[in-house]
Order: sequence, then structure tokens, then C-alpha cells
Amino acid sequence: MKLKKGMRIYGHIEGILEQISVNTGVRAVDEHNGMKYFEDSYVPLHTWRLLTHQESKLVIEDQTKFSDYSKNLYLGEISNTLRDLFKSLNLGTCTHPDQVYPKFQDNKALVEKINEELHAFLKDCSSIGNYKFHRITRAMPNRETITSHYIDEIFMYIGLHIDQSKHFKIHTAHKSGNRISINLSNETRTLVFTNLTLIQVYNLLSQKIDLKRIKLDPDNIAAYFFKYYPDYPVIKLEIKPYQYYVAPTDNFFHDASTIGNKDIDMTIVYTGLFDQLP
Repeated sequence: MKLKKGMRIYGHIEGILEQISVNTGVRAVDEHNGMKYFEDSYVPLHTWRLLTHQESKLVIEDQTKFSDYSKNLYLGEISNTLRDLFKSLNLGTCTHPDQVYPKFQDNKALVEKINEELHAFLKDCSSIGNYKFHRITRAMPNRETITSHYIDEIFMYIGLHIDQSKHFKIHTAHKSGNRISINLSNETRTLVFTNLTLIQVYNLLSQKIDLKRIKLDPDNIAAYFFKYYPDYPVIKLEIKPYQYYVAPTDNFFHDASTIGNKDIDMTIVYTGLFDQLP
């Protein structure tokens, strides 16, 4: 199946094309390399290649000004000042996720400086100053996907998904705002996603199933889409150390991946409305 025009990637990263790949779809998974997945979970196929010229015109937005936060992504780099402050935390010495939080707790004065610089940066990204700290994520390396829930002392992974950070319906997901995720790791991590909004997905599924008989909602729309469109391409966006992405993660299927990495994966995430980017 060919890539359709949908969500686009903005950014002023030199060589951005080299950080974007596409594949031939997904596969259902229940367990992989000892990782257990929920029923009806899907992960990308490892058939990655660079975009063709025609595909790049569908995926990369060449306008200079970021627009319509509800259906576009942005790739950027934090300032040298902010990067150097984060480097001073020596997060790269962490060999286990449990070692990450103490690095912040044991360096309060440094963290205060980071917060000042970070909030100045975030304030410039939001026209109404509507954002809040979400969390510092920590994940093991070499994971197909990293989003999971801890249930009965087992990490259960969910594969490609929407975040559902607040209550919404399929046709109101575009009003949920977006989030910014900064890579604090030593290595490049990847965001894997389909470039279709939930409304686009809904419209495609209307060609395959009787929507009067089957009720689609944010909980089941991913499973139905990947069941009926397993060959729809997935895009992989590389996020290098101290780069960040901004994305409406309630409105498209996605997950992060650390496949091939050797070090602990760390990000700092804020949610809100980030609608004015460089």
C-alpha cells in the first residue's frame, strides 16, 4: 500500500531526510525477545528504507513556519546552553533506569538552572503558555517498542497506539493538544508512527467495515486499522541526543523504539499546547 498525504514533519535540522525512513507495514505480536504484549498489539516490520523523492514531498513540510499543531510534527534541537546543563547531570553514566531519578534529586541547584532555561524555551513554544511537566521517561535499550503497563509484576507492552492523555472521541482527538519530548540519552532513539490522523483512519475503516454494526472508539481503532490495513507504511523518525520532537500523540498511532541501542533511554516530556515553533 502506498503512503498517503497526512501528517507532516517540520524542522530545520540539516540532513533531516537521512533521519526519516519508511517500511511496508506492521505485524501482530504477542511476545518478542521476552517482551510480552497485550492482545491485538502491532509493531512495525523491519523493512526500513529511505524515502523516495515523491514520498518526501508527502512527509516533509518545506514551509518555514510550523502550522496546525493537531496534525503535524516538529523536529528540533535544544539550545547549546540547555544541552550543556543536561550534560552536567552526567545522565550518560546511568546503567539502569532506577539510577536516573537520583541524578536529578542529588543535583538540586543544577536542576533549578535547568528548569529556568527549560521553561524559558517552552514558554516561547506555546502561544498561551499552556503546558505542564509530564514525566521523565526511562527505558531499557534494544526494545522493539517501549510503552508498557506494569500489571501483576509483568511489563505488558502495547505496540503502536494513541496516548489518550485526556478523554476524547475519535472526531475530537485533534483538540487534545500535543507534547514535546527531549532525548536526554547518549544514543539516537526513534519515533515510529503512521502519518494518518484518527479521522483519516476512521474514514479508511469506513471502506472496510460496517460502522453501524461496529462501534469504533479510541480504545479499539488501532486494532481495527492494523487488522484491515497491515500493509500501510510506518514512518521512522530518528531523534538524536538533545533533539526533540513535538507531536499530537492523542491523534495518531505511534511508539518509541530503542532497537539496536546499548544505553538507557531517557527523555523529559511536557504536555500542553506547543503551537509556535522556530
